Amino acid sequence: MFTVSERDQLRRDLVSTAESDPRVIGAALTGSAAVGREDRWSDIDLALSVEDEMDAVVADWTSLMYARGAVSHLDVRHGSVLFRVFLTRSTLQVDLAFWPSAEFGATGPTFRLLFGEANEIPQARQPGRDDLVGLAWLHALHVRSSIERGRGWQALYMINHMRDHVMSLRCLGEGVNAVQGRGVDDLRDPGEFAGTLVLSTHPDELRRAFHVLTGLLAGEINDSALARAVRALSP
Repeated sequence: MFTVSERDQLRRDLVSTAESDPRVIGAALTGSAAVGREDRWSDIDLALSVEDEMDAVVADWTSLMYARGAVSHLDVRHGSVLFRVFLTRSTLQVDLAFWPSAEFGATGPTFRLLFGEANEIPQARQPGRDDLVGLAWLHALHVRSSIERGRGWQALYMINHMRDHVMSLRCLGEGVNAVQGRGVDDLRDPGEFAGTLVLSTHPDELRRAFHVLTGLLAGEINDSALARAVRALSP
């Protein structure tokens, strides 16, 4: 398990490396460290502005991370931006974002420029309410059919995803972060979702949790006809 001092030292080393790499013309801290909310469990989030030779920069920094203890990585792409996420032997997660310099900038409040220049770019948006409602009732349909077909584990899977969308809807309604569950603990009453937790794959237990969850979803829907239809999925 990594220590805070180990994490902080690695971050300083990575920033120093960025400052000495002529192909990296800007860098910023992102995530909790950028806004002073870092804690014992926080990872390293570093965004790099790359002028050119993007593939070579990514390859060199990847080699650097493996030399510093990485054991695996995964890639997440957003347009032309590559987020390469490393897991180290100490279990520390290091997220390196490689941005074309013309697009480098803050997409949200968790961005602190360390050096270089940042562009003014559109801010990342909360998920769309209509999209969340649609995804939630789509999962609800699959919950119902899975239960009736005797496919308990599939029903459990669908309930869990349905809950994610309903939680995001509640976050939107209360004006907190609706992305990836980040605002759920800031809700006025997150404990209201406790009844949606499934205790077994027995059909009766699945139906009980599903009934609670459809009620919560219906309460988030402004369209009365759709809300009634959702409630009818679990009468």
